[in-house]
Amino acid sequence: MKAFHLALQLPANLDLSEFSRQLATEGIAHKITLEGVYQVVWVPEDNDPETVIAHFQAWQANAGNSDAGVTGPVGRFRANVRQFPLTIGLIVLNVLMVWVGLNAASGSLSGLIQALTATPYSIVGGYLIFEPVSETFGRQEYWRLIAPALLHFSWLHLAFNMLWVWELGRRVEHLHGRMRFLSLTFATAISANLVQLGLSGPSLFGGMSGVVFGYLGYCMVWDYLNPRARIGLAPAAYWVMIGFLLLGFSGLLDLLGLGALANGAHLGGLLAGAIVGLGVIQWSRWIATKP
Repeated sequence: MKAFHLALQLPANLDLSEFSRQLATEGIAHKITLEGVYQVVWVPEDNDPETVIAHFQAWQANAGNSDAGVTGPVGRFRANVRQFPLTIGLIVLNVLMVWVGLNAASGSLSGLIQALTATPYSIVGGYLIFEPVSETFGRQEYWRLIAPALLHFSWLHLAFNMLWVWELGRRVEHLHGRMRFLSLTFATAISANLVQLGLSGPSLFGGMSGVVFGYLGYCMVWDYLNPRARIGLAPAAYWVMIGFLLLGFSGLLDLLGLGALANGAHLGGLLAGAIVGLGVIQWSRWIATKP
């Protein structure tokens, strides 16, 4: 069975029937599959993808398809707001919920926040006493594995996370589809909160930063292993975020007065995102080897 590798990633609404016939006429073995919002052109591993790219560029010019929205080495990320409604919805939800975290930061620790912490708590002598994890999940309160992601304790905290949700989330949703975006969001939120609980125990923490690091891990793995179909984030952004993660674990940010960071959540999200990305890539490659 011949193994195939990716040569081009093209919009799903682009009619490639004539292009496929042209490749067949030239004797270029290939197959075209639908992957989310894209069509992917695959060629046998012993064929040079650059040949297919050159043929596509020539066909594109002759057919007048210069705005086909190609991704990979012959295009760039293009999208409008209608193409990532889930990302926008997630940002709106966090903005609407910010009052819960702001109230908690100002000392109001009753009300809805009781349902959004990783485990319930009581106030004894001015101290927060959190319930053990085993008791919380023994009652099947599994929503608490996700709910802390909606807690932001300052406007700066919210703004930082939402800017990254916008920058990373919209790319994943637009390029790889809404179901993958949703699955990645839930998986990284759960992993982030579990790792934070494992490293620090029950405490008052929250924010979308674990999910943001999850998006980062997914995009980083995808871009590294699929350079011809990159998500398109600037490589420097990966290094900035990894540096931020390392600084958080070093304790330097705490000394600078930036507050205690949920470093476990950052690490848990990053690892989950990377694992999801690797799994998706391996699955796509397995599908590509099928006749």
